[in-house]
Amino acid sequence: MAVRLFVLIAQYRSQIDFTEEAIAGAQNGWHTLKEGLLFGSQHGSKLGWDVEKIDKLTGQDSTLVQQFQAAMDDDFNTPGALTVLFELAKELGKEGNVLVHQGKTETPAELLQQKWVTLVHLAAVLGLEVQPESETEISVGGLTDGEIEVMIQQRKDARKAKNFAEGDRIRNELKDNGITLIDQKDGTTIWHRS
Repeated sequence: MAVRLFVLIAQYRSQIDFTEEAIAGAQNGWHTLKEGLLFGSQHGSKLGWDVEKIDKLTGQDSTLVQQFQAAMDDDFNTPGALTVLFELAKELGKEGNVLVHQGKTETPAELLQQKWVTLVHLAAVLGLEVQPESETEISVGGLTDGEIEVMIQQRKDARKAKNFAEGDRIRNELKDNGITLIDQKDGTTIWHRS
């Protein structure tokens, strides 16, 4: 997907400068878009969305759709269209972080759902789609949800025994596998994939 995004970032009439830095930038951009595209599957149930009907949702933010269409009508301006997608993805990513860390969002759930549906539909126009991971599917880091929970319990036990070095080692191992731990004030630990 990073290569597809790399090509879309360039205006179709201009020459593409293929460099490692440009591909790395496209990869970072894809990570941002992917985070936004997965927002509904990762956080929809926490926000009270009917997860079973998410695929059938049609309510979109008409202002953003018009901005996207205007960019595409302007000589197939994919960089301009991508600007709309990145704006949505960044906003959803921010709200996802707030939800993970604070347990609530700053924006009403209905508005977030509308923005997410808009992002998914507009990204699909450009062929930028992602399938959500199932709960038991092994992630890129190679850890299932169950394995992560076991490691978190081992870390908790190590900290209880005042073996902070072991606790830090487990946290770092999880971090290396793309898992962020958040220790709550009540002693519980929540986690999410980065």
